[in-house]
Amino acid sequence: MAKISLAGFKDPVRRPRYIIWTGVVLIGLIAFVAVALAVSSSRLFCAQVCHKVQDDAIIAYEKSSHSEISCLACHMPVNSDTVTFLIHKVEAGVSGAVNTLGNTYEMPLNPGSKLSLEGKYMPEGQCTQCHSKNRKVTPSPGILIDHAIHSEKKITCTTCHNRVGHNEDGWELTLKTVEGKPSKKHPDYMKMMWCYRCHDLESKKTAPGTCATCHTPDFPLKPANHLVAEFYPKGHAELALQDEEQYKEREKEHEELAAKVEAKHGDPNMLLPVSYCGTCHIKTKFCDSCHGMEIPHPEEFKTKSHPEVVKTAAAKCVMCHGEPAKTGFCDDCHHGKKVAWTFDVKIPWKTQHAAAVTKNGIDKCFTACHDQKFCLDCHTKTKPLPGSHKAATWLHRANSDPFAKDKAIHATNATSNIKACEICHGAGGTTSAFCMGCHKQAMPHPAEFKSFHAKTGRTSTKVCANCHQFKELCSNCHHKGSSTTTSWMPLHGKVVAQNGSAADCFAKCHKKDFCVACHTGRKVVPASHKAKDWTRRAKLDSKALHPAGFTKDQENCSYCHGDGGATAKFCVACHKLPMPHPGGFKDSHKADFQAKKVTKPQCVNCHTQQFCDKCHHEYTAAEPWRTAHDTVVKEGDPQKCFKCHKETFCSYCHVRLIH
Repeated sequence: MAKISLAGFKDPVRRPRYIIWTGVVLIGLIAFVAVALAVSSSRLFCAQVCHKVQDDAIIAYEKSSHSEISCLACHMPVNSDTVTFLIHKVEAGVSGAVNTLGNTYEMPLNPGSKLSLEGKYMPEGQCTQCHSKNRKVTPSPGILIDHAIHSEKKITCTTCHNRVGHNEDGWELTLKTVEGKPSKKHPDYMKMMWCYRCHDLESKKTAPGTCATCHTPDFPLKPANHLVAEFYPKGHAELALQDEEQYKEREKEHEELAAKVEAKHGDPNMLLPVSYCGTCHIKTKFCDSCHGMEIPHPEEFKTKSHPEVVKTAAAKCVMCHGEPAKTGFCDDCHHGKKVAWTFDVKIPWKTQHAAAVTKNGIDKCFTACHDQKFCLDCHTKTKPLPGSHKAATWLHRANSDPFAKDKAIHATNATSNIKACEICHGAGGTTSAFCMGCHKQAMPHPAEFKSFHAKTGRTSTKVCANCHQFKELCSNCHHKGSSTTTSWMPLHGKVVAQNGSAADCFAKCHKKDFCVACHTGRKVVPASHKAKDWTRRAKLDSKALHPAGFTKDQENCSYCHGDGGATAKFCVACHKLPMPHPGGFKDSHKADFQAKKVTKPQCVNCHTQQFCDKCHHEYTAAEPWRTAHDTVVKEGDPQKCFKCHKETFCSYCHVRLIH
């Protein structure tokens, strides 16, 4: 590590040079310190460097009557020596740098005007160095101020003139607190209200508060805000309420400020919160004597005792709140805020209350003021029919679709607020005599109702229809594909056909004999059976339809025609032969005819003569064989006929036709 050597001062040759350079360094250092002190003491440095984070304080300074006075003139001890000056600069520099860099500075600067209340920061000498005794004090017209007695009482200048160097009147602060809230203006102790930190009207504090103490006889005692139109009664009430709120804020500020201020003044009341209205009026005498009660009303008065006061001193209430019927003041609370309703002063409460009860229920009414008997007595006496009851959909839903989401209004209201119904219809909810007298059933239906309701539906259809008024009450639920406008009976055949079978019907509800009994009893023929070619073919080259239906689903046929398929009694009675014909029947049926096992009437039951002719007589004409065979025989070989017929067969027919 390099060491500072003083050997050069001992060497006669180098000594002059060392002395000269040492002097140059000292002169440079002194010059630097002098320039630094001068610059750091300038208004520009304070505003733009040190206090840049407190722009509002700088703006207030520039708007004050002291804007041409240097910052140090007020913020540096008067006639301080060099050491005091340097110590003050170091303290201000270090604390300012730490707070700025660490973001721990207070916003706004000097909250509560702490500096103005502590003598060690702003002693009287800070002001009298300029405002000396040889300078005449000129208070505003009509104001009497004895500065000497204030000085004797150790009331420093800044106790009253706290904003003289930082005027915040007439403009809005620009900065926000560290928490991000808008910065609040400092109190201006030059306003009369703040004089009552020491002065009062009841002689409880150190200084009198009568008007003559501080004002000349010609001074207008009423403030300008008291002279505006409608100040009484509305204006003064708003002002009083505003003052009450601000007083509560000042109480909080007082607690915070009292903990910070160290060197308090001799007067212990100096930091107490003050009331704007209290500067002229003693509340217990002026306000309460006029109102006839404590103002503002205490919480106990609002929640408990005011109904008794209204009974005995309603005129006092009207004095401030106006006629209830016109202003709606009472209703706005009792029939508004208390029951979560926005009261409309233009509409009588009797007209509004039904909507309020419908929306918010009646629990709030009972909790706040009334009991159920009160409502019942009124409804019984006046016999009102609520507007909701007059709606077309009050008793029954408008939509005939049983699965629609909309319900009858009375059902919805009862579900959401059954207590409101009980006012007129009696306790017990949906089990009350009134509800049961109409519904006859537990409402809403219990979960297990679906499992046994079929019996109820069959025995008490009218009871169900009392609510469920859509046309097909049961079918719309039980029969998929039903209609709300058309009976299920004409629809079910088509639905069964679309589904391919009635298997679903049997699986869920019906037995097979149910369908048979119905179809038989009603002699119902399915639509398919009405087709022209259902039983027999309509054309030679087409087939009858019923075999195809049988092939597709034999079970459908068995509902009416019995089990056994083609061997069922019904089928055999019609066909007379095994159906379909067994294999080889085409080849064997000739022998069967000869053996009389098969007869022509049996065949004709299904087949026409042309069907046989088409096979046995080869021809293409559309007319019957008897008509066409003459042409066929002439054009062909007649000997082919004798493969089947005997030669005498032709003569039998021809001779018979001739005769």
